[in-house]
Amino acid sequence: MTHKERVLMSLSHKEPDRIPFMYRDVPEVRSRLKKDLQLDTDEELFQYFDIDFRWVGPEYAGQNLLLPDGHKKDIWGVEWRYTKFSETAGYWNEVFHPLANVTNPEELDDYTWPTIEDWDFSKLESSCDLYSEYAIMTGPGVPSPGIFQYPVQNLIGVERSFTDPLMNPVFFESLIEKIMAFQVAFIDKMFASANGKIDFFRIGDDFGTQQGLLLDLGTWKTFFQPALKKMADTAKKYGAHYYQHSCGSVRDLIPSFLEIGLDVLDPVQVKANGMIPAELKKEYGHLLTFSGGIDEQELLPNGTPDMVKQEVKRMIEIMSPGGGYFLGSTHNFQDDCPTENIIAMYQAAKQV
Repeated sequence: MTHKERVLMSLSHKEPDRIPFMYRDVPEVRSRLKKDLQLDTDEELFQYFDIDFRWVGPEYAGQNLLLPDGHKKDIWGVEWRYTKFSETAGYWNEVFHPLANVTNPEELDDYTWPTIEDWDFSKLESSCDLYSEYAIMTGPGVPSPGIFQYPVQNLIGVERSFTDPLMNPVFFESLIEKIMAFQVAFIDKMFASANGKIDFFRIGDDFGTQQGLLLDLGTWKTFFQPALKKMADTAKKYGAHYYQHSCGSVRDLIPSFLEIGLDVLDPVQVKANGMIPAELKKEYGHLLTFSGGIDEQELLPNGTPDMVKQEVKRMIEIMSPGGGYFLGSTHNFQDDCPTENIIAMYQAAKQV
């Protein structure tokens, strides 16, 4: 059975020869893993763990986004600064929201929006051919097709992303329309260029906190559900499956996600309120495939390899019957996650 066959069989709610493996990390972890395992390339790392997915995207060909002071801009004009939180790791954080003081929808016409002409799509199909035996997914390394966090919050700031839907809905709707003009065009061009060879379209957006939704359901359905559906429908025209990433407690959004046409929900953050694997499997397992489930908040950074192996076996027992489960961590492997625990996670899954 090829990796692609394994993934698509699980997606169709049948049990393959083993659980498909997903992989997520931060750059510092990937560098450390390759060093610890004496591997040279990302591909060697994915093969070492027997990962069933590969990721493709167009190449950015626009203007240089690195700034003289070490900051960088993204394609939306948002400025980011790298901040270290330890000797070996850090994060890029927004330091400038370019539309923070714009409240008139007419002013959005004058803003410089990204354009698909800044991307080279010519090598996409050949990249897919290179990974023909794997399940192929969009990203990373491309503009994260999302809407709420990326790029609404980045453009106008976190506070306004919550208040504008209530206090300035005309502006907020216009902002989303401008964003979607690029997103839909980009997605359509990406999938057309891949000639139907991309299996999964990943939307990355966080709609949950540890306790519940970031937004009330009515606001989410009014502003964000239609945008997500436009993006998902665009990818589905080319035969791709819709894979939604959202951290946090998003159980209350699952019915709405299903209305959009969701195929895979990631990452099943088991420490978040209501994200109980057995309950999710019972209620939605016949409708959805779940991805993730191995706790990256406490278990992977702080547990022992034996503890990790026990939890992997438990999760597989709960989630694997009838297919519909991809094993992975509940967040990117972070810098505090020991190499031996990552190894234990995939080893245990292969032994079940």
